[in-house]
Amino acid sequence: MIDFYHKLYNKTYVLENTFLSTIKVDAILRLVILYIANITIPIYFKFNSSYKSVKQAEFVVSLTSFPNRISKVHLVVESILRQTFKPKRIILWLSEEQFSSLNMLPRKLLKLRKKGLEIYLRPGDIRSYKKYYYFLKENPNEAFIIIDDDIFYPSKTIENLVKTNKKYPNAVCANRCSEIIENKPYAKWIGIKGEALTPRFNLLPTGCGGVLYPANSLYRDVVNKKLFTELCFDADDIWLNSMTFLNKTPIAFTGKNEYLLAVKKINNKHLYKKNIGKSNNDFRIKLVKEYYKKVLGINVFDRS
Repeated sequence: MIDFYHKLYNKTYVLENTFLSTIKVDAILRLVILYIANITIPIYFKFNSSYKSVKQAEFVVSLTSFPNRISKVHLVVESILRQTFKPKRIILWLSEEQFSSLNMLPRKLLKLRKKGLEIYLRPGDIRSYKKYYYFLKENPNEAFIIIDDDIFYPSKTIENLVKTNKKYPNAVCANRCSEIIENKPYAKWIGIKGEALTPRFNLLPTGCGGVLYPANSLYRDVVNKKLFTELCFDADDIWLNSMTFLNKTPIAFTGKNEYLLAVKKINNKHLYKKNIGKSNNDFRIKLVKEYYKKVLGINVFDRS
């Protein structure tokens, strides 16, 4: 069902730059599709509990969440459980500052532990960094996939990443990327569309589409909590990209950069509104660039 709505949602973008777009028909259609999807997909999950994965993927999916979104995270996990390539583990990392015990979590989420979901509470709150930090600390030499906590993932999300990894085992693989253009603001970086690309260094993966990190693909500072807290605390995509570059790990684009269905929540908080709208990413890029220029003599965003 997710795939059906996903295709329908993406078809509305064909209307861009047409008369229908000028009178906002495409935007209205997208809102309607999104609204209906958010009503019917949870019902479908409730009455269809069968999982028909084609293959077992030898990768872990790691994600995090916070109180404002936790009531809907089970829907994201369900979409991962229903992938054509099922991950070997799905791990949800949460902050003890926000959830003092597992008993505070929604029953629908806790029930998914019987389906393979693992949930761990950790002290402190390092925000979105929880999605990878604890996994890497405990499994430093293992590959992993990160996803966001507010997306209905199409059934081939993991398959696309795994197949690209098979072609390029030493590259970070991403379904969504932007081209890094150093002398332009982040908001002007170009989202990559079209065919898959061979590995290169001038791409910035965005976690919402799913990103696969091979074992040992990230520079050692990736788990330096003090450093990423000071330099890049609310821009983990920027930080992870810097860590791949410093480790000389290229990025492979899967060719599957499509518009994604959001899991809607009242008063949902989206970092992208802050990061792009208020130029926060540009500020974080500047801090990271200045730090590594001083410490290592490297401009981490010079990808020419």
